[in-house]
Amino acid sequence: MPRNRQQIPREERTGDLLAAATELFLAKGYAKTTMADISSAAGVARGNVYWYFDSKDHIFAAVMNRMLSREIRILNEEQAGADPLSRLVRGLSDMRYSRPLHQAMHDRLPHSEEVREAHNTFLNWIVGLVDELMAERGLDNAPGIDATLVRDVAVAVFEGANVPNDQNRPAHEMIRFLMESVLARCAGPQGRKR
Repeated sequence: MPRNRQQIPREERTGDLLAAATELFLAKGYAKTTMADISSAAGVARGNVYWYFDSKDHIFAAVMNRMLSREIRILNEEQAGADPLSRLVRGLSDMRYSRPLHQAMHDRLPHSEEVREAHNTFLNWIVGLVDELMAERGLDNAPGIDATLVRDVAVAVFEGANVPNDQNRPAHEMIRFLMESVLARCAGPQGRKR
């Protein structure tokens, strides 16, 4: 016999809802997924979903945060000791399956503070790894290097790569190219830092 709501701990029910929402958002997209779809897939009465999440945007933001947290945890375990560029490229490559959801985030940014916060968390992760890479190579305060510009360009490349285009080149490839080009420019002809 299924347990009723009182018998299921809140965090377990929240996890069920997030798992159902993740699957549905990936399969149907944000726009075509309804709260009724999520409640049905999680085995929760329609109205009860709102006890856990205030809106579809709230659950969407939670799904995106959960996906990023999971990827960071996996990278920290599997890529411990790897340089920041390798971790960034691997993370973006691993999360390529969620690209349509990132595009949906852009549609929701003007309408939802929760989605904006989740989006900013994702961008801050990219910026953090770019900053770590720049610091590791001694380029964060190097003369003639605008670390803020490098950071901003990396984010712009990532954001631009998430807009459908004819090339459909993955963000991780473009960011690797960008960062390797910056590092090569800074290293000079003999491969040393300037």
